[in-house]
Amino acid sequence: METSLWHNSLLEFRNRVSADSPTPGGGAVAAVTAAFVAALLRMACAIAGNRNPDPRLQTVATEINLCEEKLAHYADEDVRVFDRYIAARKLHTASAKSNIQRCLLACAEVPLEAAEQVMKLEVLAAEIALNSPRFLSSDIATAQHLLNASRLSLLANVTVNLADIEDGSEKRLLLRRLEILLHGTTATR
Repeated sequence: METSLWHNSLLEFRNRVSADSPTPGGGAVAAVTAAFVAALLRMACAIAGNRNPDPRLQTVATEINLCEEKLAHYADEDVRVFDRYIAARKLHTASAKSNIQRCLLACAEVPLEAAEQVMKLEVLAAEIALNSPRFLSSDIATAQHLLNASRLSLLANVTVNLADIEDGSEKRLLLRRLEILLHGTTATR
């Protein structure tokens, strides 16, 4: 089993991304970015809470931490499922086509699930923005911009993998979820 991306230094991660291997690629980079953004949002909650204790900020920080942990998992999972897909494409067996389809579904589901976590973070970031001191506004704006970019990047991964999935009920469900995340509003939970 490959070591988690989270056991790498930032330099090692950057070097792995720049290598001539397909993983870690855009999905993992977007999930890692969103996980770091979650940490930034938790920092904003902590600082705001130190200045003006608010139990809701504690709850928000807990919700952010859950998203952060899930995103960390999805970053690793994105590498694993894409590596499995690459391996499946090299096999020439009777079950190869169905195995490739299963792998492609996983390659679409993982970034889609990560994007759903990012959308939750976007809602929480908007809430933090309303309840934080002005001096945190640049941190929160940075978080909001990076979350939007991460969500769109993850959805680009979903879109490219969906293109090769055969039509069926699983693909239709993924397309519906994709549509919500592409055009849904972050103003509602």
